[in-house]
Amino acid sequence: MKTFKSAIALLLTVAIIILAAAVPAMAASKVDPSEGHAQQLQAVFYQFVDKLIYVLGKVLNTFIPGLPMSSYKDYVAPDTFYPGETDFETQVSPDAVWSAGYAYSSLLEGLDVLNKSYLMAGSLQTIEGQSPTEILDDQGVSVYAVSDGVSGTVVQAVIDGFGFARGDVLKIRQRLASFAEENNIISINISVLHQHSLIDTLGMGAPIVPAIILNPGMSAVGVDRDQFVGGKNKRFMDNLYEVVTDTVVSAVNDMQEGTLYYGSTDVSDLMYDKRKPITFDGEIHRFRFDPADENENEIWLCEAGIHCTGFSGSATEISSDFPYYFKEYVKETTGADVVYVQGAEVAITTERDGIHYENTAKNSKVKAYGIELAKRTMTIDNEIALDPVLNVKVNEVALKADNQILILAVRLGLVDSVAVKEGSDFFIVTELGYMELGNKIGVVMAPGEIAPEILWGGATAKEDSWINESWDYDTWENISKADKLICFGLCNDQVGYILPDNDIRAMLTENEEINVSSTVAGSGLTESFMALIGEVK
Repeated sequence: MKTFKSAIALLLTVAIIILAAAVPAMAASKVDPSEGHAQQLQAVFYQFVDKLIYVLGKVLNTFIPGLPMSSYKDYVAPDTFYPGETDFETQVSPDAVWSAGYAYSSLLEGLDVLNKSYLMAGSLQTIEGQSPTEILDDQGVSVYAVSDGVSGTVVQAVIDGFGFARGDVLKIRQRLASFAEENNIISINISVLHQHSLIDTLGMGAPIVPAIILNPGMSAVGVDRDQFVGGKNKRFMDNLYEVVTDTVVSAVNDMQEGTLYYGSTDVSDLMYDKRKPITFDGEIHRFRFDPADENENEIWLCEAGIHCTGFSGSATEISSDFPYYFKEYVKETTGADVVYVQGAEVAITTERDGIHYENTAKNSKVKAYGIELAKRTMTIDNEIALDPVLNVKVNEVALKADNQILILAVRLGLVDSVAVKEGSDFFIVTELGYMELGNKIGVVMAPGEIAPEILWGGATAKEDSWINESWDYDTWENISKADKLICFGLCNDQVGYILPDNDIRAMLTENEEINVSSTVAGSGLTESFMALIGEVK
């Protein structure tokens, strides 16, 4: 029996290697079943291939050795989970006053990142990972801290990186535990901007074939996880944990009293949606903190849902893409310190038509785009002052993970997700958060790249759905009851794309489906968001 199982595992390993290598290369055949019978037949074929990948992966995840996983029924929330508040305050306390702090640190300082021991993120690699060959600008972390002086302090560290799993988030929170308790920090959040041209912080920059071949054996004999084939460099990650921790401390220690404003402006002409339905938030949003001490810098917290895709997946130049130049231009022009946050981006990318750049430098396109976006942000003229009322609530959510390739990546130690098992099913335990400022502006803290239509409406109709089903949930904006809802994406986890259940297509036709960890993430998170709002409102 043991020999039989070994033979099955070997055959499945070969099969999954072929599939893992084929999926990224083939995910370019666009199919719209609503266009006619031929397209409907193609859709059926691609969905059959998806089922084949699922079955092969399911069996492989049953037989191949991997990291141990606790059972779903035994799971207990970690001490480093910050749930926030149980009730939302709606009245302005007599003692309430806004205070905010800012800090930035480089993640590259002191490291020789061009010595071929570090890998780039941004695209799946089959045999060899890609090492950086040049540094165009910095890879860093920006942190803001905010408080209303009554309910406690909320902090968010925004990392320049492709992704960041919840297991890594918990490691940073553990380092901050004592400081958080001493300083009444009630919510610690870590997100990324999802640039594709940086050193890997998620693990998916690993060479897939060697990882699938070697990691199961190392897992079976108890080799330390740090020795596994992976995309993350241990020295880089250990440094990152410490740098992010120190930067959070600096931001909290930098907090000053002042006034908080919110405003936005339309930048939809700078955005391009590559995936139907064409629906997105076309504004860039800004929280502007004006310190009472005129000698202190303003702090801008800006958000827009735009993929950072100024460099191809095969690029080996380190660049934080247009957000770096956005922040640099605002700082040089206004003196303000800027934290830029990624929004609900899914397939939304940069539209550069009409943006001119004069030289042929590798960073010229992203620099020109970042400057133009910054100039637009500086024209915001509809600001409102927000009352000093800050509320935040975060819940854990268990998503049934049915993308077997991504589950394999977790089991083989590539991605540090918090995963549990029930029978033959796998679940990713993630976080969903909601923050409200001034009783007006709601902020969803989503654990991945969420589809805008889930938040604001315009989902695929039943007749255009691959599975001939409708999306019958209310929008998150309506559920939140906020005057305006915005999104901080890829926050506290990277669970991949979060799509409406009726708009899941096929791996070989869409890039998004390759990175969908759960085909029910849309409904699962929507129901969880409804429950969260029901708890506090």
